[in-house]
Amino acid sequence: MKKIIMVFISIILLLSITACEFTNFETSEKIIAPNNSLPPISGKWRVEKYKRASSNGITDEEAKEIMGSEALFHEKIVVIGNDLFLNPSYKIKSVNTLDYLLYQYKVNPDFLNIKKNKIQIISMTGEGQCYYEFIKETDDKMIVSIDGVFFYMNKISDDIEEGSLEKYLDNGVNLTKGSNVEDDEILRSGILIGLKYSDENEFEGDLQKYKYRTIWICSKNKVIDKIYDTEDLFVPRKTGFWKVGIDSIEFDDSIKDLIYAYPINKDSNLLESDIAPLKLTGSIVESINYIGNDYISIETVDQNGKSKSTLKVLPVDNIRNGSPIKISDITGESGKIAFYEGASKYLSSDYKLKNNYVDIKPDEESFGLVRRNGHWTFKGRINVSHESGNSYMDFSVKTIPPKELVNYDELAVSWNAVKLRAPQAVDVFTSPNEDIAIVMTNNSMLIYTIENGELSQEPIRKIELHLGEKVVMNEWATGKYIYTWEEEFLKNMVSEIE
Repeated sequence: MKKIIMVFISIILLLSITACEFTNFETSEKIIAPNNSLPPISGKWRVEKYKRASSNGITDEEAKEIMGSEALFHEKIVVIGNDLFLNPSYKIKSVNTLDYLLYQYKVNPDFLNIKKNKIQIISMTGEGQCYYEFIKETDDKMIVSIDGVFFYMNKISDDIEEGSLEKYLDNGVNLTKGSNVEDDEILRSGILIGLKYSDENEFEGDLQKYKYRTIWICSKNKVIDKIYDTEDLFVPRKTGFWKVGIDSIEFDDSIKDLIYAYPINKDSNLLESDIAPLKLTGSIVESINYIGNDYISIETVDQNGKSKSTLKVLPVDNIRNGSPIKISDITGESGKIAFYEGASKYLSSDYKLKNNYVDIKPDEESFGLVRRNGHWTFKGRINVSHESGNSYMDFSVKTIPPKELVNYDELAVSWNAVKLRAPQAVDVFTSPNEDIAIVMTNNSMLIYTIENGELSQEPIRKIELHLGEKVVMNEWATGKYIYTWEEEFLKNMVSEIE
């Protein structure tokens, strides 16, 4: 008989997703910092039942094998199935039940038999990785979603028997998820790179249309194996992997771009109800400038009436119906001050601008992200209406994007050192392991190894790019997480890059 799969098989199948620390401003009411001496989940728990939300994902057989499995939550150690987590940390969100379940999991509260208007979400994290996200019904009941299936857990004891945790260790529980212990000395790094490039055959009036793709690069001990790519953006999120892209809907002589975002184990959520209300007198073209785990930065050119180009940042969970966030929502008051200071400095730098636009106050929602010298940076936009049309001016916002927006943005090699080795470089990414670097030029991607803080003399691989192709996403996986990422990536329509 197949060995019983302990609770949460998804650690193997699904979640190696970075960054669980994000606040969704559409669904989140309040963030609670739990007392470290009193973890929000403790004791012994058992899986009592499950409910399937998707026909994809794990099978009913796999789900049934999880039934009856137990998990131990201790202040310093958590044991879930065959995985042990050291020094877990937690974040608690109080959210609107309907909004959260609808946009995060595409189900309504009745499906899960949840009656409360507000629920708590507990995220368990460690070492920069998100392990699980629990829906807390009561102190003794919680739900977790695993690859399209919701599992209901009940607390069976507040106490953990003395010696229980040691027993798991003695029996060989894998220290592969929550600890830094590796079962070998292999140095592993993997990166998902999302790219945007011009579609040479697609224009809407004078506006260029774009296509998107994602490249997967995996390194083991600084040796690159096969490299793959797939259409659209393959985005790692705390609820699993999502597919993000743009659909163009035609109306007579006009086109309306609609950004879609949905879990890879579900179908696209583009509905007739999204299309029916649209009334166009001109085209609306959108392009993605950046996407992270929870937020997306887009540029919209609206040709209804006077052509207008705007920037905005939206929560991925609510791209269609969500309002753009303000820069202060994610950076606080200091970011708001930097935003207005950047606008003021730009306007005052030109005497004509200073006189013509003295009464202009930029909209705090009018900002986005761009790459500059190997880092993600903010830029703001001022839109101005004239009798003859609309125009805009972009300015720098001198504040660092927080981890809620950009999870990892460090360089193991200075930008100047990169330019010395590769003068044609326009961008660079280095892994958290500081073992490989991805250098972008205008027409190629160069992969270097890193030795003692320096790039190798020559790149170990070269990938040809479309002319002017730009990065809109970079997400790193390290250690054994690379296997889960690659496994999920290869389930899509991928092509090997020679």
